[in-house]
Amino acid sequence: MMLKLALMALLLQGAPAGRPAAKASVAGVVINGTTGEPVPNVRVTLARTDINLGAFAQMAAGDRPPAEITLTSEMLAIIGAEMESAIAGGAQDAEVAAFKALPIAEIHEIIASPNGDVAVVPKSSPPVTTDDRGRFVFNSVDPGMYKVLFSATGFAKQAYGQRTAAGPGVPLRIAAGEARADIVMRLMAVGAVSGRIRDAAGQPAALVPVTLQRFVYDETGRRSMTSVASTRTDDRGDFRMYYLSPGRYYISAGSGANQNRGLPPELGGVGQFTTSNLVTQNYAPTFYPGTPDAAAATAIDIQSGADVRGIDFFVPILQSYRVRGRVIDPRTGQPPPQATITVAGTAETRTQGANYRPADGSFEVQNVAAGTYTITANLPNPGTPRPPDFATLTPAQQQAFFEAQSAAEFARPRATAGVNVVNADVEGLVMTIGTTLSIPGRFRFESGISVPENPFQYIRVQLQEPLTPTANNYDSQPRTRPAGADGTFRIDNLWPGEYKVSIVGLPRDFYVKEARLGDTDLLNASLRISGPQSGTLDVVLSPRVGVVEGVAIDAAGQPTPGAQVVLIPGRRERTELFRPVSADSSGHFTISSIAPGEYILASWDAIEPYAFFDPELLAQAERQGKPVRVGESSHQTLNITLISVQGR
Repeated sequence: MMLKLALMALLLQGAPAGRPAAKASVAGVVINGTTGEPVPNVRVTLARTDINLGAFAQMAAGDRPPAEITLTSEMLAIIGAEMESAIAGGAQDAEVAAFKALPIAEIHEIIASPNGDVAVVPKSSPPVTTDDRGRFVFNSVDPGMYKVLFSATGFAKQAYGQRTAAGPGVPLRIAAGEARADIVMRLMAVGAVSGRIRDAAGQPAALVPVTLQRFVYDETGRRSMTSVASTRTDDRGDFRMYYLSPGRYYISAGSGANQNRGLPPELGGVGQFTTSNLVTQNYAPTFYPGTPDAAAATAIDIQSGADVRGIDFFVPILQSYRVRGRVIDPRTGQPPPQATITVAGTAETRTQGANYRPADGSFEVQNVAAGTYTITANLPNPGTPRPPDFATLTPAQQQAFFEAQSAAEFARPRATAGVNVVNADVEGLVMTIGTTLSIPGRFRFESGISVPENPFQYIRVQLQEPLTPTANNYDSQPRTRPAGADGTFRIDNLWPGEYKVSIVGLPRDFYVKEARLGDTDLLNASLRISGPQSGTLDVVLSPRVGVVEGVAIDAAGQPTPGAQVVLIPGRRERTELFRPVSADSSGHFTISSIAPGEYILASWDAIEPYAFFDPELLAQAERQGKPVRVGESSHQTLNITLISVQGR
């Protein structure tokens, strides 16, 4: 795990080949966006975004953090020492060797964003702090593409040119010898929200978890709620959350039956205050203004510097239910002699095995709150090997042992079933044990091209969770073994079901021209698994990508810095082909490494990351975007007029 973290951390850095002699400077002022007054003591970071990551970009593809992370030089030094120790112990894989060659001494910190953006802060231009008049200056800046980041107590973290609270900023292109002194940053003050939670009798509900959430889209187009902040009520039922970025949010209160949110820390709960007079109580998850359904919740708009009060609502005492069923092993036609039942869902996750009765294969899960769950029955692995003496193993042998154990765990026979608990016990659930399958495959390049060095090191097949779950689907991801030097690979831990296939970690400026399993075109159809497969997954790669560049303009024909430009594929289910970029400070944009095909080019003045998956915005793009046909090795220059979000 530490090795994986280390690789993900440092694969992101790399350094430009060669440094021009002529240095540049960047200067500006930071002001309060509401009052216009200068803001002192603001940390300003100049982070370079045009680093050529080379092969490391292949490793990074698809491994995006859930939130922005910053890796300091101290962290890098510690991880580097651990990596060097692994090399000395014999762990001579490609990632470790490449990591050791990186110029860590030149890096101040690395910033990785959830949308896949990566920026490197060089030690030659470390962060600075604004003076008492809000001014800042960077000297000895290497020419290149940068983003400028601002953070200060009492204000939302922002990037220069950022148009929405969660959106990207405007890329800043710095030329050799340039003296850029026109940066004016208007910071948005953070806000707060408060209210009171009562139970059904009108009494204060104490120690109730309260969560601030927002709807987001991810890179696969899935819409979900993500937690932004959390707290719990005091003895008066009051709560308050602060240091909140401006935006639209939803508030929920309550917890699952087995989350122990009301217990003191020493008893497994959450909080700082304890007393022997504490009476625990669990409340059903409820959204403001008093609904269990997130879709029916009322949004709360928090403006810059606002203190939103009066978010009061009632929460009902949590009712719990039972789920009963039985487990069958079709290989014997009998209940398995042992099974462990796991319950996983939005309200709770827990494992229990004592309630399974091997005589008839029946089980009962008690105290289940209303909600949607996945029930899993796991069978033990037969003949688990005795752990070796790790003192006698090299780091590579230890790693191989743990990988084998992990593979065996994922391959355990099991059964899963979806359960929706609504105001009643669930009876008669039948779970049929199944086993995983494997598929062989091969990556290859189309004929007549120049093949890059070590092309298959980081390419892998990525399968999304089953699109049509069956009784044997399991929520663990299938495991793709690393490809060999000849491009051959294998996918293990495949449960019967339907999967969406994508290929990640491609060499720079390559695209997937073809992906087939037998007669199935997996670029335009899903992978359906119902039993053992006799074919080989054949993946063909090509360097004949296209490029689209141009200028994002407003209705008056003027360039718009920071505009969000998106190339939308004709087949919307091919979410890996959506290509979002931000226009730079002159409104110019470049979209490279495009797979040939039919697209729509669209641009908005201000949207949040991946918000272009919203059906309304896609409909706007259909009406107001520009159709584009990208051919092999084509290069097109197109201007695109902005779509106003306010026009929805």
